[in-house]
Parts: sequence; structure tokens; C-alpha cells
Amino acid sequence: MDKDKIWNRIVIPILENLVAPYSVFKRIYIQIVLLGLAVLINAIVFVNYQHLDWISAIYAGVNVVTTVGLYSPNIYQMTSTEKIILTLTIILAVGLYTSIIQSIVATLISRATWNDAKARWRGRHMKGHTILIGNGSEILSAVRRLNRLGVDYIVLTSSKDIANNIRGDAVILGDPKDDNNLISAGVSYAKNAIVIMENDMEALLITLKLQKLNPPLKVIVAVRDYSLTDLFKTAGADLVIPREDIIGRIAASAALSTNIAGLIFPERTGDMIIGIFEVKKAKKISDLPSEVVPLAIIRNNKIDPYFNKDTELKLGDQLIILGNPSTFQKVRELLELPD
Repeated sequence: MDKDKIWNRIVIPILENLVAPYSVFKRIYIQIVLLGLAVLINAIVFVNYQHLDWISAIYAGVNVVTTVGLYSPNIYQMTSTEKIILTLTIILAVGLYTSIIQSIVATLISRATWNDAKARWRGRHMKGHTILIGNGSEILSAVRRLNRLGVDYIVLTSSKDIANNIRGDAVILGDPKDDNNLISAGVSYAKNAIVIMENDMEALLITLKLQKLNPPLKVIVAVRDYSLTDLFKTAGADLVIPREDIIGRIAASAALSTNIAGLIFPERTGDMIIGIFEVKKAKKISDLPSEVVPLAIIRNNKIDPYFNKDTELKLGDQLIILGNPSTFQKVRELLELPD
């Protein structure tokens, strides 16, 4: 395990649990300050008009704000000014107290708040990770794949549904177009970023922001409109993947052959499809049509990429080839169909 993985997977999980309370406190410190200010105003009134010492005045101020009522000055001994000030502060403070307490409690008991705080701290301190940005449904598929590959990642999404389906301390719920959220995801130290938005123009804006925040960052963008490829390349995208075009090509290829196993990225080549065939008739590699390229033989659940044109395909083997799907029927007739 390299030093980045040790940092990301061992050190950060320990530190983020220590830092999370501080991160949550930052979200409610304004409410706490306002609550303290309300108590202070009442304490000042009691010091000046009731001539209480400060400890007693603060105690009395808390009683007023919380409406506990353990301290109540003699109303007949209060001046008109004191009554007016206390009346106004009570009206304002009680409502403020109720609102603030509800906000503080809701923040502290919310699991999502703690997870988001941890994820933001984690993202800012991770190194060499992948950032998944967007609200496209493909985000979840990419997350599952990264988990299987053992790749460290942070997800930045505005979709609550996506966030709820991802491990809590690895997802930030926020607007992907916001610079602060991108920084929280660790854009400065990430290895690459994958952008999958439902709206191509929003994806373009995010691509521009990523280039502004970290120009060397490798950016992969999935787009719906393939005609925008050059525009995204100009904006700084290293790789542009046409989402619907790829699905369309695979579906059309499957109409020609059911042996489809994959697609060579169409931006860099023609309709080059990966096919996989069961060997039901012994043949040699040299018997294959010249239009296809054999890539590997799967024999006894092991991949064998070392062969030549005289290599014989045995019954039970699987052959992986590359070619135009229009030629796959010839290969199927050669290897799978009875003579």
C-alpha cells in the first residue's frame, strides 16, 4: 500500500472523527452567538436596574430567555424603562431561543450533517483520489466500480437520492457548480475528476471551474450531446464520453450479434466492438475472418493472450475478438453453429 492510500484509508478516518465535532460546531456558531447575545442583553438590564452581580444577572437572563421563571423581579419595584426593555427582550428572545434551540438540536442529531462534515474534511485532506461530480444516475454505477477496483474517491452531488445510496463519509451533498464544494471535494490534490451531469451546460461550467481551480487535473466528462465534444475539449476536458451515443451503438451492434461484450471508445475509432464467442468447433486462429482481430483466449478460466495464427481453439474455450459487429455473424458460424 503506497503512502497516499495509507493516508487516505488509515490516517484520515481516525482524524476525521476527531475533527467532525468542530466542523459541525462551525455550522451552528452563529445561532449560539445570537443566543448568548440575548442572555447578555437581559443580564445588562438586571445589572443596571436590579443591581444584581454579573453571575446572578446572567442566571436571571437565562431564566428570562428560557421562560423557566426561577427568577422574577418584583414588578412593583421596576421602573417603566426597565419594564419596556424587558418586555421587548422577552418577546424577541423567547422566539429566538425556540428557533435557535430547534436549529441546534436538529443539526446535532442529524446523521447526514455529521457525515457531510466528515466528508468535507476528508475531501480537503485526501491525496491522489478521484472526484465523482454530478447528479446523473451513472454516478452510482461508477461508485460501485471504484469500490471493486479499490480506488479512493469523494462524490459531490446535489441529488439526495444518490447521496443516500453512497457511504456517508464519502459523499458531499451540495451544488457541484459551487467553488467551495469543489474545494471541499479535494480538487487541489485529486488525481482526476469524473463529471456526470444531467445538463451538458452545467457540466461545461463545472469543467471550466475545475480547470480554474486545478489546471493539471485530468477531467473526464460524460455528455448527452455528442456535438459538444470539441467545446468540452476546448474547456479543458481530457476525455469526453457520449453517454447516449455509446448506448445507441451497443444496442445497434447487439441487433447484429448477441456476442457483444464491449465497445472501443468511439471517439478514437470507428464502430469497433469487443465480442466474445464460445468455441464449439475446433478451429485455428488463421481460420477467422481477416476483418476481426483476436485479442485473447479464455481457457480453464484463465486468460491467454499469447497465441499465433496456428494456435488451435479447443472445445470449451472462449475467444475475445475486436471488430465491426457486421462481421460477427461469420465468426459465430465458424465457431458456434453446427456445420
